[in-house]
Amino acid sequence: MNPHIPGQIKTRKPVLLFIKGAGTPLVLYVDDPDEVYAEIKNIIAKANPQFPKLVEKAGKGPLKKVSMLDTQISGVAIQEEPAV
Repeated sequence: MNPHIPGQIKTRKPVLLFIKGAGTPLVLYVDDPDEVYAEIKNIIAKANPQFPKLVEKAGKGPLKKVSMLDTQISGVAIQEEPAV
């Protein structure tokens, strides 16, 4: 595999979770980033400050599990990066 040929570079797409009060996002590597992105987006939209809910997600990278309150999630993104 030659990384200098377009289309030959393997990439991975982690989900970035932005947490209120945190300086940097949590980077979560998952099997289906598009599905997790949509799920987190839905969680953000339905979050109720009067009744916060605990959200737990499993990852396949350095972060194996992460838990946070739905009301503390301020944003979500998908990032594409070269696979190492």
